[in-house]
Amino acid sequence: MSNRFSLEGKTVVLTGAGGFFGRYFTKAFLDEGAKVILIDISMEGMESFLKEYGNRYQLFFVDLYDRKEAQECYDQIIFANKVNVLVNNAFDFGKKTGFNTQDGKLGNATYEQLLASFESGAYWAIQATQTVGFAMKKHGSGSIINISSMYAISVPPPNLYEGTDRFNPPGYSMAKAGLLQFTKYAASFLSPEVRVNAISPGAIPNLEKKAHNSISENDPVLQKLSKKILLQRMGHPRDLTGGLIYLASDASSYVTGQNIVIDGGFTIT
Repeated sequence: MSNRFSLEGKTVVLTGAGGFFGRYFTKAFLDEGAKVILIDISMEGMESFLKEYGNRYQLFFVDLYDRKEAQECYDQIIFANKVNVLVNNAFDFGKKTGFNTQDGKLGNATYEQLLASFESGAYWAIQATQTVGFAMKKHGSGSIINISSMYAISVPPPNLYEGTDRFNPPGYSMAKAGLLQFTKYAASFLSPEVRVNAISPGAIPNLEKKAHNSISENDPVLQKLSKKILLQRMGHPRDLTGGLIYLASDASSYVTGQNIVIDGGFTIT
């Protein structure tokens, strides 16, 4: 019996490959036998662990805010490869999008921050889909997976961040909600050859990689979050990889336009 979850012989393009989620996504795809094309502005430390996978990966260092540079990258990829899977994972978790800086709060959020949230949270996926998605359609098959968020379908409780300097800016929810609608739109217009779906992760704090959105395990925000999680634990990027492999593989061949919420039950309470 064939393994319908196998990614042997498939080529996967992954944006945001050097980030917290991206590192685990990369390993999951490589472990399932895929060739992986990794895109990020920086992948510090990635090269060391990638060595064990030989020549089954390719790195592109790209600032996705530079739309011309991004387009040249996508054009180069589809010229040299038949892409089977595109994962739109990149997002700018930083001051530019208003994360954890006082001027990013609802009463202070600027036009520039909201625009950057739209650009990194939705447009980066749109640009990649316009090029790679239509190349897939021309080849006759493909799967696109957009990484959204639980905050596309819910919002942070107002008291969640009380007494801390952390918070989730309004532009993030706006962009990720837009990405879900784009997922359905693209699924419609790229069908029947290409399937387009989304994953909405939730309550998966970055406790490992030092970044603008990282957090310590004893932060009171996590204590408040954990009280709403039905499975009574915080998530980890490894919790997402089962859904990711499912949507990338032939096991989900009759699934398109859908959003899989992986949040430990947070959003249903």
